[in-house]
Amino acid sequence: MRVKAGLVVLVSLAMPRVEAAGAGSDLERRFAQTVHPFLNTYCIACHSGSTPAAQFNLGAYSTADSAIRDYAQWERVLDRLSSGQMPPKPMKQPPATDRQAVVDWIQAMRLSQARKTAGDPGPVLARRLSNSEYNDTIRDLTGVDIRPAREFPVDPANTAGFDNSGESLGMSPELLKKYLQAAHEVSDHLVFTQDGFSFSPYSMRAQTDREKFAIQRIVSFYDRQPTELADYFHAAWLYKHRASFGKSRASLAEIAAESKVSPKYLALVWEALESKEEIGPLARLQGMWRALPAPNGRGAADAARPGCAEMRDFVVRIRRLTSEVFHAPRVAGLSTTSQPLMNWKLKNFATHRQDFDRLALRVEGEPLPPESAVALDPAASAGITPADEQQIKKYVASLAEGRRTDPDLAVPAGQRKRYEAAFARFSRLFPNAFYIEERSRFYPVDTLELDKGRLLSAGFHNVTGYFRDDAPLVELILDEEGKRTLDRLWGDFEFLAGFTAHTWIEYYFDQSGEVRGRGRESGSTRPSDEEISSAALILELRDLYLAKVAADPKSDPAAKMAIEDHFQRVNGTIRSMERLHEAAEPRQLEVLLKFAARAYRRPLTQPEREKILAFYRLLRKENDLTHEEAVRDSVASILMSPEFTYRIDLAEAAKGNRIPGAAVRAMPISSYGLASKLSYFLWSSMPDDELLSHAAAGDLVRPDVLLGQTRRMLKDARARGLALEFAGNWLDFRRFEEHNAVDRERFPSFTNELREAMFEEPVRFIDDVIRNGRSVLDLLYGNYTFVNPVLARHYGMPEVAGSGDTWVRVEDANRYGRGGLLGMAVFLTQNSPGLRTSPVKRGFWVARRVLGEVIPPPPPTVPELPDDEAKLDLPLRQMLARHRENPVCAACHARFDSFGLAFEGYGPIGEKRTQDLAGHPVDTRAEFPGGIEGSGFAGVKAYIREHRQNQFIGNLSRKLLAYALGRSLQLSDEPTIDTMQTRLVASGYRFASLVEVIVASPQFRTKRAADAVAQKGE
Repeated sequence: MRVKAGLVVLVSLAMPRVEAAGAGSDLERRFAQTVHPFLNTYCIACHSGSTPAAQFNLGAYSTADSAIRDYAQWERVLDRLSSGQMPPKPMKQPPATDRQAVVDWIQAMRLSQARKTAGDPGPVLARRLSNSEYNDTIRDLTGVDIRPAREFPVDPANTAGFDNSGESLGMSPELLKKYLQAAHEVSDHLVFTQDGFSFSPYSMRAQTDREKFAIQRIVSFYDRQPTELADYFHAAWLYKHRASFGKSRASLAEIAAESKVSPKYLALVWEALESKEEIGPLARLQGMWRALPAPNGRGAADAARPGCAEMRDFVVRIRRLTSEVFHAPRVAGLSTTSQPLMNWKLKNFATHRQDFDRLALRVEGEPLPPESAVALDPAASAGITPADEQQIKKYVASLAEGRRTDPDLAVPAGQRKRYEAAFARFSRLFPNAFYIEERSRFYPVDTLELDKGRLLSAGFHNVTGYFRDDAPLVELILDEEGKRTLDRLWGDFEFLAGFTAHTWIEYYFDQSGEVRGRGRESGSTRPSDEEISSAALILELRDLYLAKVAADPKSDPAAKMAIEDHFQRVNGTIRSMERLHEAAEPRQLEVLLKFAARAYRRPLTQPEREKILAFYRLLRKENDLTHEEAVRDSVASILMSPEFTYRIDLAEAAKGNRIPGAAVRAMPISSYGLASKLSYFLWSSMPDDELLSHAAAGDLVRPDVLLGQTRRMLKDARARGLALEFAGNWLDFRRFEEHNAVDRERFPSFTNELREAMFEEPVRFIDDVIRNGRSVLDLLYGNYTFVNPVLARHYGMPEVAGSGDTWVRVEDANRYGRGGLLGMAVFLTQNSPGLRTSPVKRGFWVARRVLGEVIPPPPPTVPELPDDEAKLDLPLRQMLARHRENPVCAACHARFDSFGLAFEGYGPIGEKRTQDLAGHPVDTRAEFPGGIEGSGFAGVKAYIREHRQNQFIGNLSRKLLAYALGRSLQLSDEPTIDTMQTRLVASGYRFASLVEVIVASPQFRTKRAADAVAQKGE
């Protein structure tokens, strides 16, 4: 009995409470005297029995109380009677006074109940995150758009049409399994760093994935750096002529900022260009600099760009001809591609980027250097094809020829030292490369593209191994913050991927085989990775290499240093990483707790902190998991917690204030609950740090702070979530990306790219209205839209340059039959069967989705129109006219067919047309409800503006409130809806005014108090 009683209490708390009319009350008396007789006379004949018309049984209402308890159904009665749709015309019609008396009673009943329960937060059930909320929350929690709910079943919608309600978002055992899979998928994206962890866009389980992630971050950093020399020459020119551009007081640093170049390097370039150099390449460059034209007339700022490009080309040519080429040390019995020897060669390249080859200078009276002075290491080209070998020889020969013939390398007799000093100054300022992000086996002969290079490669077999080569970038261009960032990126690369240890392990066989005389693939028993990486084995192999050097009296003197340097670096790096990983574990556990707090959208309690850490320790001790494995599983467990997967919106206190005249109490939800409620309303995602900071401070409940945060959030890019989830469900285009009803053989222009563009257009339009404070009337009447190249072509608009991600705003869109929502191809296409248009579906969409009419479903016996418009003998207009000859059908079709007929100027995929697919001329004339005539897209908009605009505003207000509250509406919401509409008009129809009324309402800020919860166990 105790359990049963508790269930009764919990169910009662979830039910909306209304106050009965009471015997003898005015509403009861008027119902008995006026309403009930009216129903018996004009309605019961059709709306009763086992199969009532429109599935609406009015025979069940014999008292005022029964009607009040089911007030939502009586909204339908009010709508049909007010519009004169019921009783249908062939049936007996009531006197106007009797009809009005019933309308007045329903309105009085609604008003009475709305006043009694105004502000009732209603039954807002604890619910799981919807699929879209789950994806967006994971995105904002992890920083990457993983979309783990992509395999979840489609979320069902509630009666208001939204999938963010406890009425519809249940949890089944099968769905729970998918949540577990999703949680593990997210944890697979973990990126472990020295300070904690972050997340990657893809799984990080494999070594190659870890390397790819770290490499892409480094290369992305490199690519963002301003290393284009022509930009520096142009920035220096702008500074030189700053007075001509009205910036006489501008500093060099300010010009650098405007030109988006490094102020540090620009200062060096400026000083070099303005100094006086007598000989050498810098003197030649200064001559080119002085020859740049002065700014004059239109386009003055670009006048020097061609000359700056020539200056850059000169620098690149000279540095190519004067760069030093290095070879790996030679040791008998060792390949020059062995790691120790290869790295020594690469180290020399990296440390001589700002030097030049003295042999490149052609001094009069001195013998020319041999071609071998610029030759590639012969061993580096082992195994290449004869054709590639010929290309390399041609390249080397052309480089040698350039050195022999280039006039800028010619030096007068006896002037070598002076010219060497001049070339040294030039080379220090202009390195042969600021950084190397890609290197192939044939490096430095990389211009031939004989072999696809690998990013950050050290050149070992083109499979693995990485080498940092960016000293000039660090010295010349980066500021201190940039240096620290780049150092950290390389440190994270080693920490995350352990590329030094991985390369060592990968090529242990090659190295041990060649020094033990068994060949580079020794075939001996392979030790474990841990044993291979031990200091003892590393040093043992070092000694074997040194013995090879000692045994070869002709070995290169640099070989011994190369070997000692390599093995010291490998052993030191591996030992250092072991210490760093151990030191990082407690920091990563602290980040795990911070992650949990962000996932729960509130601070953790002490028991929760202890529980998370206890679970981690259990995984390490009893399940024998590594630290990383245990952290991954701990992250998955956090993502499976109801604190993450569910929206609960806890209240602040145990008691609340009784709503005047109502049998419910309301109490404020907690600051953190309010933060979540606001963020999931406006962003369809979790609160950000700023919103949570106000929740922590306790001031989010203050009206001014709440309003300020609301306005901030509406301008944030994440407000796209409101445009997508609210409008996508309200206007029924949320799943259009999966729309496949179009016959692509008949409509080949309907590509996936066009479908995506159709879907994106309303999202961008509505997002623009929301974030830029525009009028909601723009949704209907706006003379603009947003298109990308493919959608512009579909609409016959001027061409848009760029990729599919290039979106532009198009003004005067009405001239193309577009502008606002009604002319968008997504709605016209979605409401077409595929091989024809559908005036019924298109009109129904306008009446139901845009204007908010409640229209009953058609009878199951209604015949379908032919599928293929091209095979119709008559235009759809005439076929629909026949259908409406049935009076039972005519009443409903009269409410929406005209809207669809007016859109017949658009084909099945929303394309403009003058003939249907059967060749019949298109007629877009329509007689709208009320006998108003109009034509086409413009006629629909004019009709709504003049006669139905208030319905649109009322529908938008109701839909937005239902979405914000996460439940179907009730009578107690009517005063709030009235306030929303009043404030909307007063604000010039700004969308934000609707949102501001909602977030300030008691329904949004409170929840029902449960005085009987203490009795739930009795």
